[in-house]
Amino acid sequence: MTARRALIAGGGLGGLTAAVALHQRGWQVCVFEQAPTLEPVGAGISLWPNALRALDTIGVGEAARAQAQLSGPSGVRVPDGRWLSRSDVGAEIRGRFGDPLVLLHRAELAQLLVEQLPFGAVQADTRVLGVHVGADADSAPATLIHQHGETEAELVVAADGIRSVLRGFLYPQYPAPAYAGYTAWRTVLPADAAVTGEPETGFETWGTNGRRFAVLPLSGGRRYCYATATTEPGQVADDEPAELRRLFGDWHEPIPQILAGLSPDQVLRNDVEDLLTPLPAYHRGRVALVGDAAHAMTPDLGRAEGWRSRTRWCWRTCSGTTPTPARSSRRCGSTPRSGCRARRWWPGARGGRGGCTAPRTGRRCWRPAWSGVCPVRRWRGVWRRWWTGVPRPGRPTLKPRDHARIPGPGDSCMITAGVVVRWGRVRSGRAWRRRLARR
Repeated sequence: MTARRALIAGGGLGGLTAAVALHQRGWQVCVFEQAPTLEPVGAGISLWPNALRALDTIGVGEAARAQAQLSGPSGVRVPDGRWLSRSDVGAEIRGRFGDPLVLLHRAELAQLLVEQLPFGAVQADTRVLGVHVGADADSAPATLIHQHGETEAELVVAADGIRSVLRGFLYPQYPAPAYAGYTAWRTVLPADAAVTGEPETGFETWGTNGRRFAVLPLSGGRRYCYATATTEPGQVADDEPAELRRLFGDWHEPIPQILAGLSPDQVLRNDVEDLLTPLPAYHRGRVALVGDAAHAMTPDLGRAEGWRSRTRWCWRTCSGTTPTPARSSRRCGSTPRSGCRARRWWPGARGGRGGCTAPRTGRRCWRPAWSGVCPVRRWRGVWRRWWTGVPRPGRPTLKPRDHARIPGPGDSCMITAGVVVRWGRVRSGRAWRRRLARR
């Protein structure tokens, strides 16, 4: 039997994870990366328990934990050094979910993924130019257009980042990512950098004009630092370390020490952007969007990689029985809906039950396909900013906000005017807390 073929546009973490997941399910994969080589680039990344468990399914989770630094005590400070709050988020997450919150370098995670692929699976120095989406029928494959020609395959994965070329072909009528209002600098300090303070304690300092500076520990004594400031989009300084010293040089230690030892080649600067208008679906025909190409978000909560890994877990679960991204995403409940279709259930979910089957309990997922939450967690009412308007007494009339605001994993209930909205019904906040306490 001839192996099905999948083409992945983009050799970042999203594209490599998708390639590994499909390769382990028997697909023949090829990753097209526009960079000349897969050199170590990027800075730090945080992996939450859902991302680690998704990596476990492709055999990379334990290696990632071994190379990562466990999240330890941290807190929020002000520019003069005073602590606003201290906490141990990593311990709380481990106690609640059974897995830690870890930090590691993006290049190390990318190397772990590349090692899982066969030789020659990554084709560097190849720019993707367009795509023909094909159809769900087996007789109509998709065609990926690149600078060296055209290649047909049963599946095309668009993992080409926030400025995705393929997303423009699938949904040209939707706006491009918008500037979020601030820019970000990132760097990784080597282990021999002269920095005072406890090496295992992280912090984020908040200032005025959107200025933030954070220091987080990495394995091997290294430290991951990032900074943000409110600026006009598209600005680039001739000397980025000097610009950082101008913005943060008078803040508390060890920030001035860190900035004094930086060189221009150590600093990455990027304007922060996100997709304000959600797409109606993350697929069309035989082309599927993943990562920032599908749902670009700001990095404030560090959840982007969790969403990417969760999506690839869905594909790995479903790709053995269905070759089309449309069916796979519906089956895992990860396809968004918009407009008047926002309340539709997955077609197979009659009677209010649908989504996936839990691997251990065998229970069906209660979440609708449009909820964006996948797959096998008990429903906790994770609604946030989905409805607008103040509820009226009795049976209120609620209006959908933006027609396509998709709540994500980890979102909490929306409490407005003392009520909680759940499935379009109104409950008092006190009654809802009592119900959660009984579970």
